Amino acid sequence: MDFPKLLGLRPGVTAVIGSGGKTSLLRRLAAEAPGTVLLCTTTHIRPFEEYPLLTAPTPEDIRKALTAHRVLCLGTPCENGKLTAPSLSVETLATLSDYVLVEADGSKRLPAKAHETWEPVLPPERTRTVCVLGASAFGQPIRQAAHRPAIYARLAGAPWSASITPEMAARVICAEGLCDIIYVNQVDDAELSPPWAETFAKASNVPVVIGSLQARRWRRLA
Repeated sequence: MDFPKLLGLRPGVTAVIGSGGKTSLLRRLAAEAPGTVLLCTTTHIRPFEEYPLLTAPTPEDIRKALTAHRVLCLGTPCENGKLTAPSLSVETLATLSDYVLVEADGSKRLPAKAHETWEPVLPPERTRTVCVLGASAFGQPIRQAAHRPAIYARLAGAPWSASITPEMAARVICAEGLCDIIYVNQVDDAELSPPWAETFAKASNVPVVIGSLQARRWRRLA
């Protein structure tokens, strides 16, 4: 099964949250989605260099650009060469293309994350929310591998010094209840059958897909 189908991608707005590969996941979904795609953020993101960037388009600008390019990147330039939310609302964007893929979270490049009350910045129009987790977090102390470590430790019921286990990571994600599906990235096992897979799936209350975006391998656990 192709990657968008594994994640249950459907036309409309998909939000990607979490840590350990959000931008890479968006890039892969944009490449494989069967239709026109708008890539944007509700927080901050770097431009996707492989796709045209529109910084202050009208709806007609977007319609015209999509006749020449299947995928576009939209955003408002801000500091350090990054983009913030586009000038048009996500609701409007959803009327202009088949798919709107939104990076709706930040994680300071760490593989695990818990959320403050104002995070993630989820568009209400979303039809799917994917939470990404980096498998490199497993075995690392919460204080080193998790963004918002105090919140992560509280949700995990463990001290900051405790090592993150697959069961703990699944428990934290599901306690927050922010997503419809979990994608565990950075799984380097060639057969995609790591010893923790069954434990992680049992601890999750939403479907789970594991894989490696770098190696372009993935499979669904549950």
